[in-house]
Amino acid sequence: MQIYSNSMKWFKNTSEAVITTLYEIFNQKNQADKSIQKLLKTQKKWGSRDRKFVAKVLYDIVRWKRLYEYVTNSEIKTIEGKWNILTAWSKQNKVPIPSWFQHTIDDKKINFSQSLPFSIKQSIPDWLEISGKKQMGKEKFEREIKALNIEAPTVIRVNILKTTINKLQKKLALQNIKTIFKKKYPHALFIEGKPKLTHLECYKKGWFEIQDASSQQVAFFVNPKPEQTIIDACAGAGGKTLHLASLMKNTGRILAYDIYPEKIEELKKRAKRNGITNIEEAQVITNKIIEKNKNLADILLLDVPCSSLGTLKRKPGLKWELNPNKLKNIQTIQKNILKIYPKMIKTGGYLIYVTCSILPEENEKNIKSFLEQNKNFIFVEQKHISPSESGNDGFYMAKLKKIN
Repeated sequence: MQIYSNSMKWFKNTSEAVITTLYEIFNQKNQADKSIQKLLKTQKKWGSRDRKFVAKVLYDIVRWKRLYEYVTNSEIKTIEGKWNILTAWSKQNKVPIPSWFQHTIDDKKINFSQSLPFSIKQSIPDWLEISGKKQMGKEKFEREIKALNIEAPTVIRVNILKTTINKLQKKLALQNIKTIFKKKYPHALFIEGKPKLTHLECYKKGWFEIQDASSQQVAFFVNPKPEQTIIDACAGAGGKTLHLASLMKNTGRILAYDIYPEKIEELKKRAKRNGITNIEEAQVITNKIIEKNKNLADILLLDVPCSSLGTLKRKPGLKWELNPNKLKNIQTIQKNILKIYPKMIKTGGYLIYVTCSILPEENEKNIKSFLEQNKNFIFVEQKHISPSESGNDGFYMAKLKKIN
């Protein structure tokens, strides 16, 4: 667990904002990311130090909720529990505890160094520990969960249609933003610290997108060719779609679909900003569209809905939003997509299956089941990206070929 090193102190308005946001997340069951971002957007008078401080407090408490509950013998859903947990966070991070904090715990009794069960020490639900160890083995699962509890670095993807790594590094340096280039990630720059990026002119001009380094590996795994027709059928807001388009240098054809209209609209805006011109369609997917595109695609990319457990570095609230029934429903959706969407692939074309999950049930097992039921597809290759090895998000990718 990272300790807050900056000299900060609580104010009544910041502490009350944190309590209110924790109520939204854990009592009203709002998504943690959305609740935190909403808070930061509404507090226009806060300075950057206050904003960073509050964001860190909230993300830390969301990430380590179960551990904080244990060491304070509290429940985060109660008002006393929230104040007790703020007290524990403050003690741990050496931030002075104000006299007006409404805590009911003696901070001298808070002990983070005691020997604890894995699920409490690493702050995950019991069901996830049981399921993860059963699927992955104890050692591997524990290694990945520990890595996923380390905050993710900020990574951007350089838009090679508009600029180069060197040019963007120099441009960002003029804004006092330090970046690191790693050869393993050809289009990525790792940002030092947590500076604001989306207000920069070079971002508005489409020189870069904010995208995790592991996510950037998907387009390279797809390995698109300039003359191909590619269907990105679970495109979301288009992060991977845009990367594919840039690798194709605006040649060939990309058809982008998703079930959410708002994500498609965001994709269109981003494509315009990025200078992308080879996305011929960006629409909400329907059965009619699937039939129209039958036997069309050289490559079908299915970045399917998943548990997103591989992204806990950046979205720690997901582990509290997920449960066994929800995971089962997600797997049903994955199987349905694999049942219906592949008809859009032409003979000789490729199916690329992708998740940002670490669980085999969403990954290899789905591919094995699909191949057993579809003898006109053969396995080509797969790739696992391990959070513990990469330091980035966890991903799974599989490539299958459609044969006669």
